[in-house]
Amino acid sequence: MVRYIAKKLLIAIATLLVILLILFVLMELLPGSPFNNPKLSEEQKQALIDHYGLNRPVIERFFRYVANMLRGDLGVSYVMAADVPVSRLISSGMPISMIIGFCALILGSFTGMILGFFAAFRKGRAMDIICRILSVISISVPSYIFAIMLSYFLGFKWKIFPLIFTFDSPVLSSFMAVISLSIYVMGVVIRFTRDESAAVLSSDYVLFARSQGISSGVLLFRYVLRNSLMPVITVMAMLLVSLLTGSLVTESIFSIPGIGFLLSAAITANDYNVVIALSFVFAALFVGARLILDIIYGLIDPRVRVSGR
Repeated sequence: MVRYIAKKLLIAIATLLVILLILFVLMELLPGSPFNNPKLSEEQKQALIDHYGLNRPVIERFFRYVANMLRGDLGVSYVMAADVPVSRLISSGMPISMIIGFCALILGSFTGMILGFFAAFRKGRAMDIICRILSVISISVPSYIFAIMLSYFLGFKWKIFPLIFTFDSPVLSSFMAVISLSIYVMGVVIRFTRDESAAVLSSDYVLFARSQGISSGVLLFRYVLRNSLMPVITVMAMLLVSLLTGSLVTESIFSIPGIGFLLSAAITANDYNVVIALSFVFAALFVGARLILDIIYGLIDPRVRVSGR
């Protein structure tokens, strides 16, 4: 088991280093400069470039940046908040994005699991068809489309919820963002829950239990729920990370000061350090979640450890 975990950990570290290299190269290839303010003279721009060490060789800057990242130093902001550590900017926006993403995950997962179980028990009937159509629509339509629709009807036309996020009323002002993000989660969970539950319901041991006259409620909680929940939990763990990375447009629509909104503003301002740091944090969240799931699978199922060797 130690060998299995060590192998997965080395793969995760190598993946993050490759991602960091790709991000750094992409930032180098992008046109423009962080100091595009027309009010700055050429001498002032050159002084800023010298101050932040952007005129040094690319290889030297890359290895210095990797060394700083390993120490937890994400650098400072160039434009958005001059000389403010990027880690401080991220730490101020991460809790808001985490809370909204977690609420969207819980709401979407709970709704999707209920509809997925109903669709599996009514396979081939009207309820199953409706749930599958709802799942396809929820997955196909981007979250920001639902955000715009909710903003227009619930915020602008009917004035039920605030149009933008405010700290005076954080629950009401984030309600539409949570709903719009949870719709995608609901669609994914419906599909996985329905497919996994339908496979369990068609298995031999469930058919035998049905022949013994066991009620649908007992079948659901004793057999279907227990055997189909693990793949759904796996999907939910990755969905939580994708909610943080995919909330960029949604947070911008509702002016939510989360990390998605921060990334959007950093890209607009050409604040390279913030863009690279946030992109790396998103990648680290994905890799970390995948690593934890692999370790959990290895602990639960010995076949995973054997195949991993």
